[in-house]
Amino acid sequence: MTLARFWRVIPWDPDVGEGRLFSPSHIPPTTGRGRFDLPAACSPVLYVAESPVHAIAEAIQPWRNRPLRKAHLVRAGRPLALVGVEIAPEKAADLADLCDPGVLGRLGASADQVASRDRRRTRRIAASVWDRGHAGVRWWSGFRGDWHGVVLFTARVERSVRFGRPEVLSGETPALREAAAALGMTLAI
Repeated sequence: MTLARFWRVIPWDPDVGEGRLFSPSHIPPTTGRGRFDLPAACSPVLYVAESPVHAIAEAIQPWRNRPLRKAHLVRAGRPLALVGVEIAPEKAADLADLCDPGVLGRLGASADQVASRDRRRTRRIAASVWDRGHAGVRWWSGFRGDWHGVVLFTARVERSVRFGRPEVLSGETPALREAAAALGMTLAI
């Protein structure tokens, strides 16, 4: 069975146990502030990207159009690392693809609502997707239309999710170089 693969960037500490803060398998508690967060009573969510470049771009985007420095690759005193996230193909097939007009129509949503910066609107879409039994949502990136983000509803994928070995980001990481270029950042590492 071929698993569906996604990517995330985390501050990594190799000395912490699985599932703990700064481990590859840590699922942050729901804050209710994210674009597609669900109410805490439903499920925590995990934001991932379909490509390593997009995952890295999300992590370094606060400094876009500026030189990328070594300090930008550290969070909470720990190096940023790229981690593969795999789920069973049937779970990936159960993602509500918000790029598909038919899916939007069935949800009673529109593309402008998905792209809205009004989190109340986007969270209503996530709640509707949850209520219909989906495993999460897929949508286009605000950076580039050919990049796609995925929100996994962890209560629906937890038995099938697998986390890969972290790769610490450096100036030698090809996907970091590509992400920096896409965001107008020169490397000053």
